[in-house]
Amino acid sequence: MNRGIAGKTILTLLMGLLWVQTASGAEVWATNQLSNTISIIDSEALAVLTTIPSGGKEPHNITFSPNGKEAWVTHVGSNTISIINTTTREVTTTLPAGTRTHAITFSPNGKLAYITNPGSNDLWIIDVLTRKVVERISVGKAPQMVVFSRNGTRVFVSLSGVEEVWVLDAATHKTLATILTGKDAMGLGLSNDGQYLYVTTGGESRVIVIDTTSLKEVRSIETGFDTHGLAVSPDGRYVYVANRGSNTLSVIETKTNTITRSISTGKSPDMLTLSPTGGQMYVTNRGDDTISVVDIVSAQVIAIIMVGRAPHGIAFRP
Repeated sequence: MNRGIAGKTILTLLMGLLWVQTASGAEVWATNQLSNTISIIDSEALAVLTTIPSGGKEPHNITFSPNGKEAWVTHVGSNTISIINTTTREVTTTLPAGTRTHAITFSPNGKLAYITNPGSNDLWIIDVLTRKVVERISVGKAPQMVVFSRNGTRVFVSLSGVEEVWVLDAATHKTLATILTGKDAMGLGLSNDGQYLYVTTGGESRVIVIDTTSLKEVRSIETGFDTHGLAVSPDGRYVYVANRGSNTLSVIETKTNTITRSISTGKSPDMLTLSPTGGQMYVTNRGDDTISVVDIVSAQVIAIIMVGRAPHGIAFRP
């Protein structure tokens, strides 16, 4: 081979390798529950950068620390939490958790991690600095997700086993109220002004809207079949919910609390996350081992990314 051509070929290969290693888009991390791995996706290239071990069995949901330096991953198969350094992408700590540990939410000041355990019907609170459990709270059956009120004084917990949302005092963790929701309460999201709490109820294929002052249901919105994951747009104008049984996303306009459109996805869409600007949405399709990338303006799927088996949790790295 001509030395000049050979040199150019090698340079091209090296540049291609460098591009893969330094892709400039923000990272999206998705758990692959049946592969025990995490797919790391470049949001600009719309491609998997790398796949790493999750550090446990059946990784379910993933939450980044507020500074983005750590990824906390729940494992429903091993009842553990893996803490991953997002720079080295290595597991640094493995913590025991409750039975079928499900999801993690950080307190507004980032000092505490709230862990839902549907199998043991409790909520664990872990000190982020010491990695120690500082409190275990017995709640109703099968707690799923946690969200804090905008002022940080209340904790909302969805419980699929008792068809309720519990409201806890953030300081004392005493139960302030229980709100009837309907079957399989799971996904939670707050309007930007904190006035409304949105709750998915998969067993009834609807989203319930709760007034956070009166703690009463003010609206019930029919969605696609078996609605599950939920996300609120950064500007607060829309709520997006995944309908696992319909292979669609329902788009709810928060001004009117009505569905404005439906977007087709892959098979059995589960969880979703929005880019910081709200321009793109990433949806895990557990039924066909893919992630759908949706352009929000056009409401069209612009890419389908193959990942590991049964993708579930997904989040943008801060």
